[in-house]
Amino acid sequence: MDAIGYFRVDSARGKNEALPSVEEQEVGFLRFCERQGFQPAATFFDGPSTARGSGRGYRQLVEYLRQPDRGFTVVVVGLVPDLAREPRETVRRLLELEYLGARVVAAEPVAEDPLEEALESWRRQRGRERLSDRALDTLRSKAMRGYGLGKMPYGYRIGSHGRLEVVPEEAQVVRQIYQMYAQDTLGLRKIARFLNDAGTSTRRGSRWSVVTVRDILRNRVYIGTYVRFGVRVPGSHEAIIPADLFRQAQRKRESASGGRPPGRQTSFLLTGLALCGYCGARMIGVSRRQSWSRKRDGGHTEAEYRYYRCGSRVNQSVCDYHTWRARELEEAVLAAIGQQLSVPLPPETDEGTAAAAEVRTSLRARLRSLEGRFDRHLDGAARGDLSLTGLRTALAPLLRETQHVELRLQTLEGRGRRSSAGVLSHLWGSATASDLMARWNQLTPVDQRLLLGDLVQQVVVHDGRVDPVLHR
Repeated sequence: MDAIGYFRVDSARGKNEALPSVEEQEVGFLRFCERQGFQPAATFFDGPSTARGSGRGYRQLVEYLRQPDRGFTVVVVGLVPDLAREPRETVRRLLELEYLGARVVAAEPVAEDPLEEALESWRRQRGRERLSDRALDTLRSKAMRGYGLGKMPYGYRIGSHGRLEVVPEEAQVVRQIYQMYAQDTLGLRKIARFLNDAGTSTRRGSRWSVVTVRDILRNRVYIGTYVRFGVRVPGSHEAIIPADLFRQAQRKRESASGGRPPGRQTSFLLTGLALCGYCGARMIGVSRRQSWSRKRDGGHTEAEYRYYRCGSRVNQSVCDYHTWRARELEEAVLAAIGQQLSVPLPPETDEGTAAAAEVRTSLRARLRSLEGRFDRHLDGAARGDLSLTGLRTALAPLLRETQHVELRLQTLEGRGRRSSAGVLSHLWGSATASDLMARWNQLTPVDQRLLLGDLVQQVVVHDGRVDPVLHR
């Protein structure tokens, strides 16, 4: 089964949580695929939402899923909220990807159905937004006086005086988690497995997951600090663990987030774009490390080899062993793109311009109408008036029509070499093809991948040449 990785730089995770880099997310995606038996087919990235062109990675993902010859595919994200910045948009994207025939899988799931998890997150956000300023001031005042508000964290309950009170049996599990993580050096997954094997369940009677263990390890409530509605009150209640153990756990979390050796490259720029010119299968990026002892001095040497190979040779044994060194293939593709972009463009024609503009205006108005109907159904589901099954049923015809209208707009607006040149000017102002070649290494890996996705539909790879196919 093919798997697509989708990564964000600014996901909807907590503000105080250090997000992994795109390269680290890609490594996690590849490891997840290996555990689940998925075949990595492509990866897509989106940078900060404040950057121009944000959301291009997701749009490229949608275009990839629209390919007619695509088989059954899963879209892998770290957490469900990583799919979009806002909960409402997460719900919308989940439904859109389902309609396109892809199943969204979270490497760290919270609920069995990703749509149920996203919808619940949106309900919570709507509830917070509806609180008036006066109500928030009242809640903040209570928080400052140490009163427990809302759902209590595992290990605590609200006591007779309205303040946090330790639950002894749960507190023992919290101490055990910190002990295993900070002092016994067990990872999150092993801790969750240990608790599940021991028959220990969460407060809701569920099995422990990486997410539930991680949330306990980063919550300052366990050292007696209550944080609620932007108010932080140290010493507001009895601590479960000592502060030095909490700091030890945080230091380990911070070091784990940067566990990859600095400077080591893991991304393959052409993943999902490069096709074997002999059988049409995707070229797969492979990284191998070898070590050996030197006879002359007995020393030890290590080297990493990165290359692309035909995927069908490994998966189906229907092709020869066609390979390219990764750096050589990427440089050849960049040079070929530069040659195509340097070819003079034919002059624009005004024939049909007015009629096309009128059709585009009509299609955009139709999209706004569909978006309004879409929102009304989502609001009904957020209020509980519509079940998940009812939501999926109601939105299927809207999604079908939206896809049809968007494809017609794409056809009218065009995605040829002029749009490719526009991508260059987006990054470099008055850039030319030669500027791309000269300045390529100045781009971040994220921008490199986004730019390639905007420029290239696919790259056909032969043993002695490459043929990039630009978007048209």
